[in-house]
Amino acid sequence: QAARARKVLSLVVRHSLPIRPSISRMEAVMMQSPASPASQNLVANTEKRLACGTIAAYSAPRMPFSAIDLLIRPARITVYRDALGMTIAAQAMIVSLCKSADFLLGFMLGKLSDATRTRWGRRKPFIALCSPVFMICTLLLGSPGWFFSRPHSADGNSTVTTVSEACAALVDSSNRSSCVELKACIDAAVASSTLRPWNATDGNADGVAAAAPASLSAYFGVLYFLWYLSGWTSSLIPYDALGMELTSDYHERARLFGVKTAFQFMGYLLQIGVGLGVSLAFETDVLMQVRLQAVAYSALLGLCFALLLRSVAERPLRPPKHAPLPMVPAVRQLLANGPYRQYLVFKVPMTIASLLPANLIIDYIKYSMRIEDFNATYYVAFAIVLLCVFGAIPLLISAARRWGKKEVLATTCVVEALLFAVAFAIPPGAMADGPLYILCACVGFGMAASYVLPDALLADIIDYDELHTGLRSEGLYTVVESNLQQYAEIVGGVVPSLVAYFAGFQSLGGCSCGCGAKCDADYLRWSCPADVGYACTDGFGATLLYGEPDRAAPCTVQPEGVQWSFRVFFLAVPAACYLLAAIPAWKLPISSHSHRAIVAQLRAREAAEAAAARPAACSEAAEAVAG
Repeated sequence: QAARARKVLSLVVRHSLPIRPSISRMEAVMMQSPASPASQNLVANTEKRLACGTIAAYSAPRMPFSAIDLLIRPARITVYRDALGMTIAAQAMIVSLCKSADFLLGFMLGKLSDATRTRWGRRKPFIALCSPVFMICTLLLGSPGWFFSRPHSADGNSTVTTVSEACAALVDSSNRSSCVELKACIDAAVASSTLRPWNATDGNADGVAAAAPASLSAYFGVLYFLWYLSGWTSSLIPYDALGMELTSDYHERARLFGVKTAFQFMGYLLQIGVGLGVSLAFETDVLMQVRLQAVAYSALLGLCFALLLRSVAERPLRPPKHAPLPMVPAVRQLLANGPYRQYLVFKVPMTIASLLPANLIIDYIKYSMRIEDFNATYYVAFAIVLLCVFGAIPLLISAARRWGKKEVLATTCVVEALLFAVAFAIPPGAMADGPLYILCACVGFGMAASYVLPDALLADIIDYDELHTGLRSEGLYTVVESNLQQYAEIVGGVVPSLVAYFAGFQSLGGCSCGCGAKCDADYLRWSCPADVGYACTDGFGATLLYGEPDRAAPCTVQPEGVQWSFRVFFLAVPAACYLLAAIPAWKLPISSHSHRAIVAQLRAREAAEAAAARPAACSEAAEAVAG
């Protein structure tokens, strides 16, 4: 029996040489010499279904992570850029530098996580140590209003700092349509030159809102870097790697990552619901909206990670046969994986396509569609997307079981490309209500596919890598995934911002307040260099007391080049990226059949190694007894 085991082991090792055969060749060999029934039974017996409690405990942290992501990503625009006055170019450069610095640190973290061995596992210690730092950074990043406020003009003599406080006492927040006494008070203040006429140019302003202090940029830059390093790198990379290790069954992985994706979009839906509620309660105060949510989601994340650390056990690992490779050879070995290179070919454009709409939807609604109450439209649109995602997840899992993961993914990419192309042809003004929401319903299906299927495909590719190297490198693969996301963020966030900056973008259209940035007086909807929005209250839709009552808010006005830049990056570029991703996704070489063969070979090798080790152990024991 020992001789037979050693023979099997030699055959397996021969098939595991560093030279990687193509998948098509490997499939042909395995179809001619399929894995033995014993190997197939070993796979079936070893890989049991994951317990529902384990899947839920593992997936739960993805919910607050997603809520935090959906909170901070638009907060860069609504809080730091619009409400506090950070320039779009300064923010773009800070984001780019933070992600570039985090790139190398991410590789080091993934390599360190793969090489770590503790009695608690190799992934959970990183989560336990780094997630509290991430929670603190989230709280501070979402609460800049504790330390900063928007400067209204270069010399401090803006309208909002010289208004008569006598009129503020006449504001009735419950009556937005009739305020005769308030109008009389404002008329008297204008006549006495205490207040500026609604259509007179502010002589103390140059048409551009005052720049934010350098301390705000430093605050944002330091916290944003630590936020990414402690959360998306040091917590999420080990977390994702842990999920890939929980099971190696082809269909069980689809189930696990399907549930994980459901929790991910539950987090998005949670943020949409809570965000809509606080936006109604604090309609014109975006600083308060973000601060309250940052506190709530940070606490929820702590509870979910505590549940994961207590309830999810890491999979036992066999001792490594070889010493860990240094960083550069390890990355070269990773990129020598042919299926993984082809995976990256479709993953890069798909990541860009999924990030651009999420990053630019607020700018598109606010500055291309010119909607003052952009938050309400944004939350309704995202709610439709997320509801469709939930409906699509079980359909995608079922379709992947029937037709294959790569086939379903490629088909979805083609459909998404067509939808975005059609939406780009529609003028932004005509996208209000119906067309925008129809697009969101269709996009939800594509987003679900881009989250559910690639993770499951990557786990299959990692199994193929183990077959030919003898090493499990989930951490390093996850690092590449995380950094790929970050550099796609540069394309999805930084490049559009720089293009808009050179096209003449001005925060809030050059206004000092309005469109979500709260004015100092309760009777101002906005305060701009050539238009003051005196109204019965500061709420959206409050009756304007002067000028055309239905005129567009000046804080939504941008040059035509800026509007086109948001439109192109929001719709046209994702359409092209989805189309580029469809072909390599369809040609991915690992199918359900080839993956079963890979796992069978891995299990056969494990069994052969165990059988070969038993006689040696018995011989050593016999020698010890004889001695």
